[in-house]
Amino acid sequence: MRAQTRVGTVLRSKWHLDVLLGVGGMAAVYAATHRNGTRAALKVLHPELSTHAHIRSRFFREGRVANTIGHPGAVKVVDEDEAEDGSIFLVMELLEGESLDARAQRSGGKLPADEVLAAADQILDVLAAAHDKGVVHRDLKPENVFLTREGVVKLLDFGIARLREYSTASSATRTGTSMGTPMFMPPEQARGLWDEVDARSDLWAVGALMFALLTGRTVHEGRTTNELLLSAMTNAAPPLLSLDPGAHAAVSAVVDRALAFEKDLRWPDARTMQNAVRHAYLGIHDAPISTAPKLQVPPSVTDRTLPTANAVAPAPGAGSTGTGPALASGRTGVALRKSANKVQRRLLLVVTIAGAGALLALAFVLVGAVTSRVRGTPVVGEAVVAEEPLPGEASSSNAIESESMAAEADPPGPSTTAGPSAQQPAPLAPKADAGVKARVPRPRDWKEQRR
Repeated sequence: MRAQTRVGTVLRSKWHLDVLLGVGGMAAVYAATHRNGTRAALKVLHPELSTHAHIRSRFFREGRVANTIGHPGAVKVVDEDEAEDGSIFLVMELLEGESLDARAQRSGGKLPADEVLAAADQILDVLAAAHDKGVVHRDLKPENVFLTREGVVKLLDFGIARLREYSTASSATRTGTSMGTPMFMPPEQARGLWDEVDARSDLWAVGALMFALLTGRTVHEGRTTNELLLSAMTNAAPPLLSLDPGAHAAVSAVVDRALAFEKDLRWPDARTMQNAVRHAYLGIHDAPISTAPKLQVPPSVTDRTLPTANAVAPAPGAGSTGTGPALASGRTGVALRKSANKVQRRLLLVVTIAGAGALLALAFVLVGAVTSRVRGTPVVGEAVVAEEPLPGEASSSNAIESESMAAEADPPGPSTTAGPSAQQPAPLAPKADAGVKARVPRPRDWKEQRR
């Protein structure tokens, strides 16, 4: 892996890359140590992309967008620079903990409703601050929500977020490409109607995130990315209770309204949806959400930012700055791997059928050869040998062959007049000794005999 070869190197004579945390479609994320001892996360754009002006602009914009929000739940970007090979990178705060996707996978694919509500409360608090500044995230999913060991929820990867003051000048989102993750895309985003993507699109994604964490499956399902996009464009989300009959009615009401197909039927803003989440928690526990136990990362979850970490797994912020799902991780990776496995099975079936056809054709050839040998028909490549006729019999095969050879050796001239010599039968080949098969004379022998 090319990104892995950077580990142990030093960028700009000051940042030592300690551990590769993850690789995305556009960038790789490393835990790094500054020469003054400060630790940080470095998000390095792939070298081949660093030469594109609009991609460089979007990448650097991520830092400006995240810092514009001014909320503890948005990852801070403290610096930006360019490596010796031309790759540009962002210096961000280093997080220790786990993503909500990793937390759900560790718990069998689902999370308890209390944890989902507590996480949603913090997510919506960050989004309220972002929306107030004109920032729409546009790629909310469990992999992009990180829970620190201090119990703080952080929103990652504002790489495709839209800051209104940049939207008119930027062409990054006007190329017709799909940006985001199809399983967590609202209809307007799946259709590429970027002028219609707004704060309520983020609220749809929050509802899809809650839906996935509560039910263990995503709103949209499909075998391929195209099928997922088609479902996101055309299908309304199923009611939460249809997949989780035990869900509290208040929780179901929050999620179902967030997932409304029409934007006007969704929650009007993040603060209103946050209040509904708090009301749902109050209805379940008869206590405010502020009294809920703090979300904690258990000690069994290892600190992957240390140089002793060996496994290279998807890391926070490595992901979807590009188009479509950037990391084959979590729910996104599971769906893509299922699609790949189906393709592999179909290819195997095609190869198997083709092999069987080849074997069948070979069998027909062999059967034909055996049948020819039994019937006495010469097989291609064998010498033609005529058996000695019985006494008193003429060899029909010799006679026929003799005529054809004679005709081939001495073809008729332009005149078609038949003289007496033309009606005389051609002389037969000399008879072989007893017990020895007669050899069919070559055309040269026939000419000599005719002379």
